[in-house]
Amino acid sequence: MTSSTENNIGERIADFTLPEGCMLCGGAVSIRSTPGGGAHSYCPHCHWLSRTRLRMRKEGLEIAYATQGFA
Repeated sequence: MTSSTENNIGERIADFTLPEGCMLCGGAVSIRSTPGGGAHSYCPHCHWLSRTRLRMRKEGLEIAYATQGFA
């Protein structure tokens, strides 16, 4: 599922889910990307929080995770 919204100051926010994208448990990962705040991800199954780096390459979207903590 991919969706994007725009808040009241005009910044574009993208919310999307990667099925089986969790590096720890294999669950679905929710990712939110904002122009000013970068991207963050969360797994509702194991509660893994991560600062996510998104980069477009000619082969497609590259996603890298850096763990921030567990909730």
